[in-house]
Amino acid sequence: MRFFFFILVLFLGPTQILYASSRGDVKILEATENIQYLSQKITKDYFFFYRNPKDLFLQKQLNQNLEKIQYSIDEIKGISNTQNNNNNNLLEYLSYKAKKIKEIINQKKNLSNAIHVLDYTEVILEGAQSIAKKHTYEFSEDEKMLMTSKEIQYLLERSVKYYIAMQIGLNSSSSLEKLEYAIIDIDKHLTNIESYHYPYIFKLKLNKVKGAWQTNRDFLTKANETSIPYLLLNSTQYIENLLQEIEEYHKKNL
Repeated sequence: MRFFFFILVLFLGPTQILYASSRGDVKILEATENIQYLSQKITKDYFFFYRNPKDLFLQKQLNQNLEKIQYSIDEIKGISNTQNNNNNNLLEYLSYKAKKIKEIINQKKNLSNAIHVLDYTEVILEGAQSIAKKHTYEFSEDEKMLMTSKEIQYLLERSVKYYIAMQIGLNSSSSLEKLEYAIIDIDKHLTNIESYHYPYIFKLKLNKVKGAWQTNRDFLTKANETSIPYLLLNSTQYIENLLQEIEEYHKKNL
């Protein structure tokens, strides 16, 4: 009996460790996706705030999203398989950059501070992507679509961010190039998500996403010619709301 129990422990032990590790990887990937999305949204919102410094709602939203980034950073810290010097040092650095952005939000709005916010959020983005690369997980089909939806939302924020950057005077060739890459990636991810066999009602939602994106795309590709930031802002939020409804469908299938 003791021998059988010993064999059972040997068999189950590694399985439980593997399961815990996999779940930890999933949580880390979810947290890094949140950080990537919020890093772009914060920059985009700050650029709008730069144009409208009396908009207290935007200021409140910026602070709330910075708190959400910090929450995701703390969530990653709390997972045991990330507790090593390299990751912890990187996470501390990302927290430091988030605090610097919070300081800027409460300062006078100027182009120099807008550039700092852009630089700091890119550091946060790259840090999150670096952590994500260290954690692999075999996604189910619904999980793949869920992550694809989140990736599209991140790219939507990124594309509008660079559009607004050009509108406020940060119209470098680098901004235009990154905007173009974001557009290409959104097209690619929408093609991927279309391959999933959705029920009729969600096919309609996806068609609405595609239609609204095509309108956005037309304006984004003419970033040097048009100036319609608020139309893009509202349209982007509409697309993200639809994608979040599609996400809920996939979550119920997990």
